[in-house]
Amino acid sequence: MSKQERLRKVKTMNPQWLVLRLFFALPTGVLVFYFLQTEANPWLMGGLLLALTIAANVLFSRESSFVKSLTPNEQAKKVVSIQYKLDYLFVIMMAVIFPLMMRFSMLTLSPFILFMGSVILILFTQFKLDQQLEWIDAEQPTRREIQRTRFRFST
Repeated sequence: MSKQERLRKVKTMNPQWLVLRLFFALPTGVLVFYFLQTEANPWLMGGLLLALTIAANVLFSRESSFVKSLTPNEQAKKVVSIQYKLDYLFVIMMAVIFPLMMRFSMLTLSPFILFMGSVILILFTQFKLDQQLEWIDAEQPTRREIQRTRFRFST
């Protein structure tokens, strides 16, 4: 299957993935806001945030399985799996770890530098994995190409 055919399959799944992503993103955003702005029990709010992001793992694993099904190459499937795990780690960092750091006043210079360094490392690793994926299977859409098609619904 050519890259264009694979991207066309991704485009047909985009509306489904968008609805599922919004199903997790909107409540997570609201919970982060309330977690940071209210005096409610921080452990309860933090637990709800963590539970919601753990539930979002189902979405990431299903999307990963779909993208992996587009290639017969086992190495490419491993790279795609790592990319989605890194995406999930990024969500955990932004939806759970960063708000916890802010809520408990742990956002001093050292933790902030460590946090930002981790974010930069994840983004750099994603870039390198995209390059590796292009080398392993030239017909497999990269993470960047899939993200570019995320909000284009026309075929």
